[in-house]
Amino acid sequence: MSPDELTGRALARMVDISAVQAQHGRADVEALARHALEGDFVAAHVLPSWLPVLRPLLAGSTTNAGSPVGFPSGGSATPIKVAEAGWLIEAGVQEMDVVMNIGLVRSGELAAAGRDVAAVLSAVGGAVPVKVILEVGLLDEGQLRDAARAALDAGATSLKTGTGWQGVATTPRHVEIMRAAAGPGPEIKASGGVRSLEQIRALIAAGATRFGINTAVAVRLVAEAGA
Repeated sequence: MSPDELTGRALARMVDISAVQAQHGRADVEALARHALEGDFVAAHVLPSWLPVLRPLLAGSTTNAGSPVGFPSGGSATPIKVAEAGWLIEAGVQEMDVVMNIGLVRSGELAAAGRDVAAVLSAVGGAVPVKVILEVGLLDEGQLRDAARAALDAGATSLKTGTGWQGVATTPRHVEIMRAAAGPGPEIKASGGVRSLEQIRALIAAGATRFGINTAVAVRLVAEAGA
């Protein structure tokens, strides 16, 4: 999509909203589902323990119920990530994020980081889409490039810039590096600090195809984008 073609409807179908902070409880999950249905957002994400609450609230809609693996640090042992992914599949998840082991990436242990991602993707077996979170705010440009390549070599078809927990806004430069590594095919989701239509247009121009945006901000931006 060209940045100039952005409408509210088109934006909503590119945006995931979420309630994935530690303090989010049942009322937050229920409110998330209401906003997701009212705005026809493409997905709503919650922490794993809340997926069984979210999933029936979105039943029959065009909004996917999503949840993360190894969130937010990425440092869980690989067998734990694999088990968590399996549990989410059984619980009815419709799309999934997995946080790459950023400590391994920063240590230069890219093969190990790739094996960790590959194990989760193998466990999912293509049952649902999986986005690999690279946490751009903790990586320099070279590390980000290496992380993207390691994830793609492990079989990733979708990359995500961050968890939103690091307080570092995703920039067009982050997306450009990931797009250069990925080529034209893979999805790239920009998540973290997206607050304006101007940012969204710049991120689309850089190669982003999906967004993770704070729920209240997402609702505002869709209204601003208009029909």
